Amino acid sequence: MRDDFKKDINRIKVPEEKLDLAVERAIKRAKKKHWSPAKKVTYICSAAVIVFGLLVASAFISPTMAKVMANVPYLDQIIESMEQTENRKEDLQSFYKNVSETLAGSDDYEGISGVSMSTFFPTEPPTLLVRVEDKQYKNEYENEINDVIKELAETHNIDDVGVNIKVWEPEISKKDKKQMEHSRKLLDITQNVLEQNGYSFSALGMDPRKHSISIEMEGQGQVSDKMKAEIGKLVHHAIDAKMNMDYTIEVSGKSKAEIRDENWQPIFSTVMAEAHKEYNAVTGFAYSFHPKPLEIILKTSLSQGEADKKKAEKIATYAKQVVEVKRNKLSVDKIPYEMIIRDKDQEKLFKIRVK
Repeated sequence: MRDDFKKDINRIKVPEEKLDLAVERAIKRAKKKHWSPAKKVTYICSAAVIVFGLLVASAFISPTMAKVMANVPYLDQIIESMEQTENRKEDLQSFYKNVSETLAGSDDYEGISGVSMSTFFPTEPPTLLVRVEDKQYKNEYENEINDVIKELAETHNIDDVGVNIKVWEPEISKKDKKQMEHSRKLLDITQNVLEQNGYSFSALGMDPRKHSISIEMEGQGQVSDKMKAEIGKLVHHAIDAKMNMDYTIEVSGKSKAEIRDENWQPIFSTVMAEAHKEYNAVTGFAYSFHPKPLEIILKTSLSQGEADKKKAEKIATYAKQVVEVKRNKLSVDKIPYEMIIRDKDQEKLFKIRVK
């Protein structure tokens, strides 16, 4: 999804159907909620009032914040909506974790090989894909699987959920399977060595053809030669001791562009969710940092008529306000950007430039 988002939809063909956005597994260990709908609404609204109060208070202290907040006419509405969306995301994550543990992580359902969940806009019903080992198992347990998911959805305040039970028979050769097991073992060794020595990493990868393992360090810009040498030596010794093999260890940090992109990801996610929640006409999202300035693109079901152009202007204005609120909340550096609204044929309908 991240790669698709980075592409300018003028240059990259975007599918008409909504893209699936996989809900990240176990990012937050959200506690089970046992609120009634009325209590939940009260909680969300109260939290929004608290956040709103903090922002208003900080506006009196910070002239910059005060200026930004003065340009957001629907500040309280936006903050309340954002709080509701975050609660919804937590409900979805908790729900998915519970379903995955109940079905894929239980001996009671040995015929289930995996569960995945997808949703593009968090306010819309999610879809669960349940992979089973064969058609006979599907026929025997399909109703039970649906009932389990429905019960768990009610527990987590999920009103509606789509379920797709699919027979999954991967065709993996013995050679490929052996290579996968070999790669997994190497990466496990690398991960253990890094964790035991207090190194935090954001990504691990390997290329069996080049006999190389790549390590991206967490929160690092340019990685010093000293750190590269230390990590390389530790991983080399561990692999040599357990597997008697020689691998090239490539250690890197994140470029300024990657760090900037990472900082803006929560803003993009919020803009996409809030714009769709406020305007059903919003059907898709994209962004591009190249060429400058940053382009934030909202795809809609609108046409080129005058009435729809006025609606596009309202969408752009609202989305801009969401960007400002979220950006200030996260203390992300302000950069010039264009808020672009596209019609159903992906033609530009309206644009706001923010300096």
